[in-house]
Amino acid sequence: MSRIVFVDTSRITKDGRGRPHACYDGKKVFEVYDLTKLKNYDEVFVDTLFPELYDEAAELLEKDVKIFLLKNTRLLKRLRE
Repeated sequence: MSRIVFVDTSRITKDGRGRPHACYDGKKVFEVYDLTKLKNYDEVFVDTLFPELYDEAAELLEKDVKIFLLKNTRLLKRLRE
């Protein structure tokens, strides 16, 4: 069985600081600052893939983690509330 996580990504602010990405794996909600910290998951579903995150996404892809870009983000919008 593959482990799945849904990620609500955030951009890096203008002063260079990053905000955490909100994650939900079906059991708990948690935050990560770097997508490469999601090593224990086989599939990562993201709401938006910003250009700042391309390197992190490429590193996950090299480790055979599947990344899916969600077209319908209704689930993630509910989790934000």
